[in-house]
Amino acid sequence: MYNIINFVISFGAIQGLIIGVFLLIKGCKLKEDFFYLALILIGFAAILGRVLIIGIFENQSGFFINLNFILLISPAFYFYAKESSRDTKSHLKFNYLHYLPFLIINLGYLIFNISLKNSIDYQTHQINIIKVNDGFSIIYFSIYLYLTYKIIREHKSSYTKAVYQLLNQLTFIFFGFFVIWLIYIFVEWIYFYYTMELTFYYPMMVILAVILYYLSLQVILKKQILFDFQGVTKRKTFILEETDSKKILDTLTLFMEEKKPFLDSDISLITLADSVGVNPKTLSFVINEHMHKNFNHYINDWRVEEVKKRLDDKAYDHFKMLSIAFDCGFNSKSTFNLAFKKATGLSPSEYRNR
Repeated sequence: MYNIINFVISFGAIQGLIIGVFLLIKGCKLKEDFFYLALILIGFAAILGRVLIIGIFENQSGFFINLNFILLISPAFYFYAKESSRDTKSHLKFNYLHYLPFLIINLGYLIFNISLKNSIDYQTHQINIIKVNDGFSIIYFSIYLYLTYKIIREHKSSYTKAVYQLLNQLTFIFFGFFVIWLIYIFVEWIYFYYTMELTFYYPMMVILAVILYYLSLQVILKKQILFDFQGVTKRKTFILEETDSKKILDTLTLFMEEKKPFLDSDISLITLADSVGVNPKTLSFVINEHMHKNFNHYINDWRVEEVKKRLDDKAYDHFKMLSIAFDCGFNSKSTFNLAFKKATGLSPSEYRNR
């Protein structure tokens, strides 16, 4: 039975590592956001690999027990969500500060094992370190999971459909993993005092292996949708006649004024392009070239104008500010305040009380 489980775990770790390394190389070369997805796969594969190594080298596994890959996975998920958004996407630049805890803590473990391996109090020190490590990891993971969820919600319309679906699935997976992980930590603390046998962790590792199978399958099957290296039309090679651009812009402006599609908080570039009858890339080009804004900023400026109209109308005096903002298409207080301040130079309350 254990041989079958070890095979499942081993295969999951190897598959995740291979796909992760492939994406890592491509991500570094092309400077794309899936570099961070690669870190997620490699991090989960390393967790599985660590369990296998502990099982093989049971008497010499102290260092491997303490290795912490949660500190690698947590910021990687956040930056994958951030860099996949058209609103916040930038030239890939590794954010070293967010990974310092991963480097510092694992380096500290290495020094601890080298210097105190033969100490009489080694076991006591090790348990204390694991306690601190678990507590810090829970807080670290929780913060990044919340920040990731927040950025996905705020920039929902700026993702492609495939990437948005993957991000939602990853959020569900991460939350489920977090809950199971908390249960194991609680049981270790209360009932076993860090003496739980390795086999008790097998159910969690099998679940993690299945997650790696799934993510690897997404990369393989949806490569052309999620990681299309050649399919993105570059701005410099996209040409549109000035008369055509003006015609599209006039049609778009008229549609925005009459139908007010920006009142829908779920509006996306694709749905708006379909309504206007143009290709999404063409519409994006027109907005960028002639309005000097990205899609979300363009939509939010229309929403701000609608909010201003209502604030200037005495019929809305008894409405709360946030209620007006949500009615005008905003789905986040912070996004509304930022967009309003940027467009008017005043905060919403300052504008209302002027």
